[in-house]
Amino acid sequence: MQGEAEFQERVVRAERPRRHFVFLISPDGSMLGLDADGAPARYDDADDRVVWDRAADGLRHVATGRTVAADIEGDTCTLTVGGEEVTFRIGHGPEKLPSAYLEHLRREGWVCLTCLLPPDIVEGLQRVAGTDRYEHLEMNNDSPKVCQHSAVGKAISEPISLWLIRQYVGTRDLHLGHPPGLTALPPYDGERRVQGWHADIPYIPSVGGNPVADRGGPIKAVQRNVCVSDFRKDNGATAYKLGSHRAPTNPPPAWNPGRHGGDPAARPYSGPDSDVLEAPAGSIVLYDARTWHRAGFNRSRRKRGAMLMSFQTADVIPKRDTRPTCKRLHESPVYGELDARQRRELTELLMNQPDTA
Repeated sequence: MQGEAEFQERVVRAERPRRHFVFLISPDGSMLGLDADGAPARYDDADDRVVWDRAADGLRHVATGRTVAADIEGDTCTLTVGGEEVTFRIGHGPEKLPSAYLEHLRREGWVCLTCLLPPDIVEGLQRVAGTDRYEHLEMNNDSPKVCQHSAVGKAISEPISLWLIRQYVGTRDLHLGHPPGLTALPPYDGERRVQGWHADIPYIPSVGGNPVADRGGPIKAVQRNVCVSDFRKDNGATAYKLGSHRAPTNPPPAWNPGRHGGDPAARPYSGPDSDVLEAPAGSIVLYDARTWHRAGFNRSRRKRGAMLMSFQTADVIPKRDTRPTCKRLHESPVYGELDARQRRELTELLMNQPDTA
């Protein structure tokens, strides 16, 4: 096994937030916000309009600073919207305003939404992945992961990350590049071949026959990594070359010696020109699909869980057809545990694929 001195990736650490803002979520999954005139209204998209904070005398709209009086009881509140009295669930929200995340994503080509998923969703993902407190469980590969627990669909349809991806690529018209799944990276045995450096479809050849996209052209895809476990350098957190989405080429041969005439067992580059992003479980990392990246080396004694997704524009042929997965989801009892917004998002992302898929 490689010695500690051989792992020289720079660590970029996302610290656990001290506090979070909140969403006010209606029974259909839409979120309360303020319109341009300052009137309460419900929205499906999670931009700055729908982010709130608790205040001594009610709820404070973070973007405008306006405080709205509300009858709050535990994690619910009742407000009048359009002349109708509506009871909202006070839900776990982001650490920052969505516009702040978007600014970072556009500037750097990546962003970490730290601890954005609430603990109950994280626990559900860990159960499906068979990691953390559920490490004694074997992952079930007999049915789609999205049919095994509602946490999977709720994580896929998380509204801030979806809004950010759509803003970054410049279109709402997206689909998933493959059926949503989870991975459990086992401890590295020192011998097993590990994933090499790469960019993602459509910037590399695909089994679907999609033409390789021009790295200098329009943005075609964004990757989304959900940290099901805590992501640390020692347990195989994803390695990146941050900023490489601006590079004119994919990774050089020297970063993947096993693929370019060298020893097939040679390990990919793990030097100081690469980065490892450490983040707590429940964090979501978005990054431009042109970014060079690879799986990490898990040098811990426990599996590390993740959910990896590719969000692609309408003209990109996906790696795998996700429409059969959507059919099975609609037939699953899990579908009834999702609200109307989550159902719409999942159906659109799974069904909205090119006819050639």
